[in-house]
This record gives sequence, C-alpha cells and structure tokens, in this order.
Amino acid sequence: MGIRDFFKKRPKEAVNPVADSSGEALGGVGRILFRTRWKGSMLSEDASLVEKVAERIIQEDPFCKPFAGLENEEIARKKRRIYEYEQVTTVNVAIKDGNLIIEGLSLGKLPAEQWNEISPYYGKNDFTAFVYVTGGRYKAYSVASDTVETAYTPYDLDIFIQFE
Repeated sequence: MGIRDFFKKRPKEAVNPVADSSGEALGGVGRILFRTRWKGSMLSEDASLVEKVAERIIQEDPFCKPFAGLENEEIARKKRRIYEYEQVTTVNVAIKDGNLIIEGLSLGKLPAEQWNEISPYYGKNDFTAFVYVTGGRYKAYSVASDTVETAYTPYDLDIFIQFE
C-alpha cells in the first residue's frame, strides 16, 4: 500500500460549521471585561521619559515608514498633518508591581486612579495591551506658503489596555 492509496481510502470528514462563536458560546473566552485608554503624558510627568519610550518603540518597529511612505505632493493632497511615525506601535507592554513597562522601559508606578481601574482584573484575566506613538515631526500643507512644511510636537503615547 503506497502513500497515495492511504489518502484515497481515508473516509472524508464532514465539515460542521460552528454555530455560535460569541464569547458566551466559548465559555466567556474572548469576551472583553474591561478596556481603557491612557496617554503616556498623563501617567508620567517626565516628558523626556515619554520621549525615550517613544524613541525605543520607533527603533524596535521593523515596519516603520517615515511619513507613511508619502512624498510631499501626496502629503499636500491629504489636507492634514502626516506624522513621521504615526503608524508605529508595540505590544511589548507589561504591568509589574504596579509599574507600567513598555519596551523594557518603566514609565513608573501607575497613579492610584488607573491602578484602581484595573486591579479587579489584574492577574485574574487575560491582559492585552498595545501602544501607539503620537506626536513628533510632522508634515502638512500650508496654504499661506503653498508648500509642505515640517513642524514638531512633543512625543506622546496612546496606551490601550484590555482584560478578557
């Protein structure tokens, strides 16, 4: 009996579609119990630390394309600011002993208000987090000068936390 014979003689399995893939059907798995969003500047008063974390995220992102890969002519047509690193994100986020750690750098202890929000879920439920870099250098079309100009706003972080 050859390998082809083995596969030919095997009975075909019937495919049964899953009727309900909601969180309730899965015993609650995948159901979001809590989610929140924080700004890095809200959690740490040290702007240089927030900038250092943002720069680390940028360094670690292998898919980073400055200004979304757009040329000045394309940016002029967008009619909005295009940040140099607006699509840069990380999922390398942890909370240890109340400290928020992003890409191995600690933003410090979470303020009591934020810790009280998540403490009922922390350590008991699945934790998911991701962080986007905001701010930095950007390009925008200026009607006054009829050119694309470059400017800068301080870096910040959009931090999304959820428990399932």
